[in-house]
Amino acid sequence: MLNAVGPSECSRTEFTVVQWKYFTELAGDSLATNYLNHYNNLNRYAALMGLGGDYFGADGKYTRLVERTIRDLERFFDMPGEVKVHGQHNETLNDREMLVELLKLLIMDWEDTEYLYQLADEYIERNQSSPVLPESPFFSADGFSTVNGLIVLGDGLVQMFIETGVDPEVVWTGILSHEWVHQIQIKNFSKWYPAGSFETIAESTRHIELEADFISGYYMTHKRGATYNWKRVEQFHHLFFQAGDCAFDLDFHHGTPEQRMAATRAGYELAASMKKQGYIMTPQDLHDYFMDVVIPGII
Repeated sequence: MLNAVGPSECSRTEFTVVQWKYFTELAGDSLATNYLNHYNNLNRYAALMGLGGDYFGADGKYTRLVERTIRDLERFFDMPGEVKVHGQHNETLNDREMLVELLKLLIMDWEDTEYLYQLADEYIERNQSSPVLPESPFFSADGFSTVNGLIVLGDGLVQMFIETGVDPEVVWTGILSHEWVHQIQIKNFSKWYPAGSFETIAESTRHIELEADFISGYYMTHKRGATYNWKRVEQFHHLFFQAGDCAFDLDFHHGTPEQRMAATRAGYELAASMKKQGYIMTPQDLHDYFMDVVIPGII
């Protein structure tokens, strides 16, 4: 059984404050509350299916940054063409043509175009009756990897991190590189995390997320990776500190703020300390280092 990363001292972060602000806005609108899960599911399907997924940020503001980072990650980890990245946008839920395309994919009787447009108009009319539908960042707050080589990055998730004071470029690069590492973990899952490695789902989630923090920290600092200087290193330390949570016993627990920042810092320190700055450690070597050095330090 793998060494477990246990709970540590934990407190509320600026990210939870930002989340609570938007949650309060949603809770104050009964219409938004009633349709919260429905809209979230719709936009998750839209992102998975690639509707509007070829640009990043509202109006595509960060598309060039994300595309450049994808190319860089492909080269750094020797994974050309292995991963697709889709954007997720609030605008999708307020775009008549996009809604029709989405409904076509979700409704069996999709040939009745007139009916689909009628449904799309109902969504838009509902949106006009609410101050937060679909503008709330909660409706595009996804950031995840799938087993079929897809990463989804939501505008709302990025927006809430930016509101904590982290530089937008650091947020996009940090989240994308973290999710990219999950793709590496998926490729090596049976070897790295054999059956019986963990006692609980929360324990395994915490371990896997902290490893992704560590390896993304290594990439972001490395001279052949994102090449961040110390000022930006501090920014992504702050980013992953913000991403921590205190839900120790829940399946989705990703690690406390202190644990997540410690894992990311370990990645930075490893990359910065290498004598041969041009050498890139293999994913297997990084995993072994995480298991032998990083996890004991965090525990």
